[in-house]
Amino acid sequence: MGERQPLFDNAKFAAVALVVCAHTWMPLLAYDRTVAAAVLTVAAFSMPLFITLCGYFARPRPGRPQVDGPRLIGQLAVPYVVFQLLYNLVGMALERRLAPIHLLEPRWLTWFLLSLLIWRLTVPLWTALRHPLPVAVLVAAATGVVDAFPAELAFGRTLGFLPFFVLGLVLRPEHFALLHRRAVRRCAPAVLAGVAATLWVVGPKLLNPGWLEYTDSAAQLRVGYPVWLAVRVALGALALVAGAAFLAVLPARRTRCTALGAASLYVYLLHGLPLKLVQASGIYHARLLHHWWTALPLLGACALALAVVLALPRTVRLFTPLVQPPLGRLLHPEGTSRDQPVPLHREA
Repeated sequence: MGERQPLFDNAKFAAVALVVCAHTWMPLLAYDRTVAAAVLTVAAFSMPLFITLCGYFARPRPGRPQVDGPRLIGQLAVPYVVFQLLYNLVGMALERRLAPIHLLEPRWLTWFLLSLLIWRLTVPLWTALRHPLPVAVLVAAATGVVDAFPAELAFGRTLGFLPFFVLGLVLRPEHFALLHRRAVRRCAPAVLAGVAATLWVVGPKLLNPGWLEYTDSAAQLRVGYPVWLAVRVALGALALVAGAAFLAVLPARRTRCTALGAASLYVYLLHGLPLKLVQASGIYHARLLHHWWTALPLLGACALALAVVLALPRTVRLFTPLVQPPLGRLLHPEGTSRDQPVPLHREA
């Protein structure tokens, strides 16, 4: 396995840090149009970019099976159960009421683990197709005609974000190299500004979370299918353009934040707990946070600080039993059979 490339670790940490920012700003979405434009801009491409990177690293590699059972169980299935229970218990504590726990109905952030597990299990399907990306786009487009998605398995998001995961599967290193040409890097800030300006104009039409969270069909959003499809295509195009521009402005060299990229899943899964506590405290009702010139920098700085803290080595060691529970002898070594065990190794 080759040496880790700094660009991808920089991109993973930057993308998950933006996800934390978007979740931190989300309660103020309806307070101010500029805040809404900032939230929508970040939300429009941060999660799609993060999912595309997950697809890129899920590509089949020599010496590793396409469906790596031990890795999927240890890194996705078991952590999903752990955090599903944890978020349900925290939710009941904050709401001060008991409620049934449904393991197949993802609670807040846990949808991503379940969706990623499903995407990873279908990798052999997509790699067997000659043109997997158009097929994934058609699958996502077909979800708009459904009356309503069931709560189980996060079907809306799993199918809605599917094209971004498949895009990651078909991307190659040379595609990322194109983004760091001088001309592309010079244009990238203007492209990001253009995306932000576009979302400032159309933002009031997208305040329903079902649009950017890819959770709802046309019927659920109370629009006709042609309108739903047009908006989805536009949002997908914006996500691709903004994500590419964002990657272009990131440094390809090693920086102080490069090492934090390896802990991106820790940041994603753990940041929801302190945010839920902050939201329950009522701090978002403070008058100071009702103006974009105070809310965006203050909450943005707090979100970035939280992302950094959650990615630090000490934090990772502390929460490893939750995010990557030690399963020991419960699992067979990676890529082996019962008859030929070999030592378990980690991805470089």
